[in-house]
Amino acid sequence: MNRREFFRRGLFGLTDSVKKQAPEIIKPKIRQTVLDVSILSASPQKVDTMVHEFLSSHFGETMLRLRQSDLTGTFPGGLVVFRGNELYDFSEGVSLFSAALRQIVIDLQLEDTQCNPTLLRYTNATPPYSKSVEIFHRNRLVHALPLHENGAFKITGTLGQLECEIRNGKFSFVGSHCRYQICIAHPPIVSPGQRIICLPNEVTAIIGAHFG
Repeated sequence: MNRREFFRRGLFGLTDSVKKQAPEIIKPKIRQTVLDVSILSASPQKVDTMVHEFLSSHFGETMLRLRQSDLTGTFPGGLVVFRGNELYDFSEGVSLFSAALRQIVIDLQLEDTQCNPTLLRYTNATPPYSKSVEIFHRNRLVHALPLHENGAFKITGTLGQLECEIRNGKFSFVGSHCRYQICIAHPPIVSPGQRIICLPNEVTAIIGAHFG
């Protein structure tokens, strides 16, 4: 078995196998984990190829590539994964999924500086609409701000305060003490599920999902 075939099989593939074998009475209780992968790289076409080859089976029946964002300048590359609303640490995981993510980081040289990179995001779930932006620090919800009210806010992160604003239904970070200012360069977010992450401050802003 070659490396690409090895990474096509994984944790979520096993979940699909369990679904097929489960009796009808319990099948509705088995749900796919919401998976969200964001990659900042100067090689967006290569990112797309590797994600489809290495990760598509882990997304279950649906993998969506959301709208990409182009950044101007030089930034460190990166790969960030959420399972549900929790940041997923794949650096030392023993699953095939974690191994595939680490291989993508190596092959794309994401630890190197990226010039005019593109932020690409992949997920397997899209909520229908949104009313607020939810701010997490160290995976703990600290603020939920309504998107229909314009205003400027300050959020306390690990390194200090971040300045953010809501204008015309869009959320953005406008000031931070972090070194590379990736969160500031990120375009404003407006659609359900979109997020901006400041890793040095351990702060994540997510456009919240509201059903019904």
